[in-house]
Amino acid sequence: MNIGFCLPAGGVWKAEIDRLEASHPGVTIVRGMDECLAVFPELDAVVANPIDAAHFRTADKLKAVFVPFVGLNHLPADILTERGVSVFNCHGNSGSVAERALALALAGFGRIVEYHNDLREGRWHGFWVGKGAEDFWHSIFGYRCAVLGVGAIGQALARLLKAFDCHVVGYRRKSGQTPPPYFDEVGTDIRAAVDGAKIVFITLPLTDETRGLLGKAELDAMKGAWLINVGRGEVVVEDALYQALTDGTLAGAGLDVWYTYPKAGSTVGAPSRHPIHELPNVILSPHVAGSTHEAVGLNARQTVDNVALWLDSGDARHRVDLAANY
Repeated sequence: MNIGFCLPAGGVWKAEIDRLEASHPGVTIVRGMDECLAVFPELDAVVANPIDAAHFRTADKLKAVFVPFVGLNHLPADILTERGVSVFNCHGNSGSVAERALALALAGFGRIVEYHNDLREGRWHGFWVGKGAEDFWHSIFGYRCAVLGVGAIGQALARLLKAFDCHVVGYRRKSGQTPPPYFDEVGTDIRAAVDGAKIVFITLPLTDETRGLLGKAELDAMKGAWLINVGRGEVVVEDALYQALTDGTLAGAGLDVWYTYPKAGSTVGAPSRHPIHELPNVILSPHVAGSTHEAVGLNARQTVDNVALWLDSGDARHRVDLAANY
């Protein structure tokens, strides 16, 4: 059995791969992106960061793909489905992503970025300089919050929101399932979920069904709310989002996911075709919600544990439905 780790195999990954190698001495483990790609047709399973789809076309022996994070839209689903390859992901970064979502909301309602930038330049706010209600900020205690997507990230976020005594309403597309913990209610009607919410959080993956899920009509239903997106940018229609942020429909937004990204090898570029990043009511984050030291460690541990389970039993946790892309 040949297992390839197509990712930088140092740091926390080295210790976890060493552990797998020690517990399964009969398994050949290939470490490192270049090393894996060189022998890709010989691999039985692969732990893969995004790689070119052409490599999967040559992988006649491949039986399983382990994604060391949540997102799946980089995979060649058609090739893997045709060949009956099992795909598994992991949710070690769910707590970090939920924490980032809450931080974006608190930064917006607390006017943290605004006041930080002003004070760095010596401009004061508040009662110390004779200002009144115009310099107040908002607490989120007791707010009605909608969480669109009740998977691992949504559940972690709901748990955090209950510490603020928020009324948490969840949205999911499938009915008839038991509501997850920490949600006060869960439904399949997106308009009902966002109705009256002060904050709407998006934790949905990007699939054919979620792409453009929130357009003008849905954003109009959020009148006066803040929108926090840590799912995928294209869940929200780009033009509609910009319009809602500039015409007062939305009070503001905290965005970790975007519509345009820098080209390979570059670190510069606007995150949207519209100047969303220049608006005063938007808190910006460069798609790093899951990029914590803690999340990487958890993802590595969960992934390696899952590979070990698959080697021992032929199956593993967090099996992905490639047709649904989650």
